[in-house]
Amino acid sequence: MSSNPIFLSKKHVCFSVWIVLFCSALCLAQKDSLKVEVNGLLKPHLASTHHFGLFSSRMTQNFKVRASTTPQLHLETQSGNNFHAPVQAFLPDDPALRAQFADQIWYFRVFDFVDQETTPAQVMDIEIDAVYKVYRPALTLPLNDRNEIRIGLRAFQTLKGNFVNSPFTNDASIEWFHSNIAGGEDPFGRKFYGVNEVAVNYTDRNGKTLNMQAGDIILGGLELAHTYYPELQKWNERNLFFNLQSQIGWNTSAYNNSLDLGLGINAVKKYHLNTKSDLWFGLGYSVLYKNVIDGRDNLDLGNNRFLGSGEVMAQWTHQTSKGNQNIIGVNYQNQTSYFKKEEADYFHLKGDYAAINQGWHYGYTTLIENLSSWSLLYTHARPKISYTIYVKEDLNVNNAPDVETGISVQIPL
Repeated sequence: MSSNPIFLSKKHVCFSVWIVLFCSALCLAQKDSLKVEVNGLLKPHLASTHHFGLFSSRMTQNFKVRASTTPQLHLETQSGNNFHAPVQAFLPDDPALRAQFADQIWYFRVFDFVDQETTPAQVMDIEIDAVYKVYRPALTLPLNDRNEIRIGLRAFQTLKGNFVNSPFTNDASIEWFHSNIAGGEDPFGRKFYGVNEVAVNYTDRNGKTLNMQAGDIILGGLELAHTYYPELQKWNERNLFFNLQSQIGWNTSAYNNSLDLGLGINAVKKYHLNTKSDLWFGLGYSVLYKNVIDGRDNLDLGNNRFLGSGEVMAQWTHQTSKGNQNIIGVNYQNQTSYFKKEEADYFHLKGDYAAINQGWHYGYTTLIENLSSWSLLYTHARPKISYTIYVKEDLNVNNAPDVETGISVQIPL
């Protein structure tokens, strides 16, 4: 297959960052004279910086309670540290051997691959080591009181990571935390393989390859999402709201030229605490049908064609004396596996398990497991601009990503 993704120049990235800063400064310079009305639970696009997921149009839950009254410009960037030591996965074709493996713990299974004629098997090689920067500009357009659409672009970049472009998500910062606070000395092998380096090398079971170097940028795709906010007077009077999401995503990279479709449903509950503060809760679930229309010669980025994703979120809002809003939120996400879980019954792995303390197998095993994460968010909302910062952590430790941070700016037009 063609190994040339859609690349963007570094000049384009610098220009985009400049536009973000310029718009933010321009809006912040304006005087705000109106009170901010909170429209549900405010959050950016929280789909993680997973190295396979970035090639698909994954959904994120919408916890708003009504359509926006004016168009909204969203400028979002994410930074996540993904690290999986080199590992080779074998899935033997022999039914008898698969049945034997199903009765054994995976690290006790013995398999010596010779060639496809002697020992036929599906073979994958996976090595992931990079800071992934994701850029998500988007525009929300209200259609009427009950409907709105959101048009978004997704691009991502692999970086070595340093204290300037990724102060919290670079290898050195993470390993300082492990060595001095929690985790122990080099628990996953980042130091062993070299801190702040980029090594993204993947060969799928069909022999197709993905290789990314430091600074490479890929235009992942375009997304068109629609949200319908039904009028349910009985429930709305009790501060309980629902919305329905639908999405179509065009994945534009040479590695996954395809079309995705998604549906989601969300519920939001508001509790009034006092004249200045409210407590909000959101619950939602979405399903993405990957590669409904599939391009030729795509990379195997997951044989589970349906990705389910659920979110639970709590948010506290407080109105300041000037009518602005300070908002703190906690979000939990859980996503179904990229590869079919049945592969857990018969896979065999080879890797340098003696060189690192733990997690040498994560490159493959995290692809057949649900992935979950917790996010802590802070938003400051003004009539002319709102901005959100967040930090995300995989408390179950899957390193895909390990730690992630993000910044989002929302500007009414």
